[in-house]
Amino acid sequence: MTGCGRPAIVPISKCGLRIAEALKALNALNPLVFTPGEPAGIGPDLAVWLARQPAVAVPIVILSNRRLLDERAARLGHPFTVPDYAPGTTAPVSLIDLPLPVAAQPGHLDPANAGFVLEALTRATQACLSGEFSGLVTGPVHKGIINEAGIPFTGHTEFLANLTGTAQVVMMLAGRMHGSNAWLRVALATTHLPLRAVADAITTESLTTTLTILDAALRRDFGLTKPHILVAGLNPHAGEDG
Repeated sequence: MTGCGRPAIVPISKCGLRIAEALKALNALNPLVFTPGEPAGIGPDLAVWLARQPAVAVPIVILSNRRLLDERAARLGHPFTVPDYAPGTTAPVSLIDLPLPVAAQPGHLDPANAGFVLEALTRATQACLSGEFSGLVTGPVHKGIINEAGIPFTGHTEFLANLTGTAQVVMMLAGRMHGSNAWLRVALATTHLPLRAVADAITTESLTTTLTILDAALRRDFGLTKPHILVAGLNPHAGEDG
């Protein structure tokens, strides 16, 4: 996954870096910023879990509401002892406190907090673009409740593309396969469309653009000198011209 302007993950085995060199590269990065997403969802739990980790490879800044995380930590039976963030801080995990319009209860969505979710994403993205943070990690949001608040929103991908002025974006899911050192990387040709609209959205031009972006990312961010890309067919046997 690529960070905001520079890689957020250093692929050690693919780049040929020794472990010491890789750790040095990680330590040289500015902090990562984490937006927990929907305050009534699992994101705040992840923030509490993150704060309890004994060590992190790169400093992490949580962009959320302190009272929300204090209350969620109490429910989980863990204290949330994270200092406020300040540029240059040496704390492994710190917090930027944003006001939350309405107290959030786990599992109970409230459209009044939709603006809070998008404000966190906006501020985090702007800080990445300025170079203050090396990359953005996002928790899950609830698209339906944001739309219910009267805010058009189709997903992280499109929202971040708009904020960064990026005309063409590709979503990639990447990780090591279970029980193996091999990586599985899956890129999407379409995002957030009803199934009936997918076939019309896939064209030769759009697929070529997706593959071009994907090829460049595999070379730049994963250190692959000759990427091998498989394209899944839409129709049975990839027939009917695709």
